[in-house]
Amino acid sequence: MRGILSRMLKLPGYVHVANDTDQLFDDLGSALIGSAQKAIDQRGEFHLALSGGGTPEPFYMRLVLDPRYRLFPWLQTHVWIVDERCVSEDDDRSNIKMIRESLLYQVPVREGSVHPMPVLVEDPVEDYEQQLSAAFGGLCPPEVPQLDFILLGMGGDAHTASLFPDSPAQGVTDRWVAMNEGDRVVPPPRMTMTYPLINAAREVAVLIAGAGKHDTLKRIEAQLTSGGPDIRELPITGIDPAPVGGELTWYLDRAAANG
Repeated sequence: MRGILSRMLKLPGYVHVANDTDQLFDDLGSALIGSAQKAIDQRGEFHLALSGGGTPEPFYMRLVLDPRYRLFPWLQTHVWIVDERCVSEDDDRSNIKMIRESLLYQVPVREGSVHPMPVLVEDPVEDYEQQLSAAFGGLCPPEVPQLDFILLGMGGDAHTASLFPDSPAQGVTDRWVAMNEGDRVVPPPRMTMTYPLINAAREVAVLIAGAGKHDTLKRIEAQLTSGGPDIRELPITGIDPAPVGGELTWYLDRAAANG
């Protein structure tokens, strides 16, 4: 379901606008379960990457509480994490802690199919890439795994995942994940999926709610219209799965779309 197309925002891919967050979560949930069913019909499993943050948390709770999603194929789903802070998994700042408490502890996902980012081990990048490689038949860089569905958010500075403006991970093109820290990375240091991995996905959804993000969306629109992507200052403009046949959809409520 594509919803209402915003006449006020011209962004790459599809722009899906719902009247409010309640409808927005319904529409995104329908798209997600449709993607899962298609992946399982075609390949026998579904690879889903989830983000942390305040906007997706109530969406995850909707997936648990709404009876329409009780048949979601969790037993055939691998859950990956888009990015993570370098904190323990019981820290309240941990994305995996929020995702487990709001979603994964309430659904029949196999524990071995949940892949937290091992941010505190000696070589977290190598560890997570080995997990991805094992799940995708031994694939190794420069080949890139094709995740089925990646759910992203966006900060007021246009960062997505933990790809912050003018930060080292933005320039990583030969790894699937990277560590990231620096003056413009909100502490603590982060681990994040890189552009190559995100842009290899079959579907990428960007979930944005609230009028507070409208000005950032207008900046993105203006930059893409006038000069093309500016990854350094507007990191989300580097998200583009289209060249490999993927699909990008912006899921916005009306407040985010229209201000």
